[in-house]
Amino acid sequence: MKWLLIIIAIGVIFFIFRVISKQQLSQLKSTTFKPFKDAVQPKSSVTKVEPLALSDEEQQLFDDVAKLFFEQHIQQQDIEQAEHIEQQFLNKMPSKTDSQIGEFDLGEWCIYWNYRQQSLEYYVGKYGIFYTHVDRHGVEHKAELMKASS
Repeated sequence: MKWLLIIIAIGVIFFIFRVISKQQLSQLKSTTFKPFKDAVQPKSSVTKVEPLALSDEEQQLFDDVAKLFFEQHIQQQDIEQAEHIEQQFLNKMPSKTDSQIGEFDLGEWCIYWNYRQQSLEYYVGKYGIFYTHVDRHGVEHKAELMKASS
């Protein structure tokens, strides 16, 4: 009976020792190692890696073409000329620039170019012609050529 009590006492001491050592080990891990980041859901601030100089040059090129567009004061209201205007400026823009021509009710139409977060729009509406450009810094530039009232 004495041996049985000694074996039980040794088992209890071993169990207590094991619980205490696990707690100390987990505390040591939490202070030593940084928490694991979820590899499946990366941080949204991770950006696409590409040559910055080329990207900066292309963004500057888009802004330069938009400036040229504003300086030319295009006042074409005929939608038949839309493709010509679109190609005239698209050919000067970065190669990954997207563009489209939109046709709306009441004879209104627009040409829209965009490159990354930049855009340029030429809108012919009922009340005039409107230019809008969002540059590489996110600043919006506008020009309006109003139709004369009849």
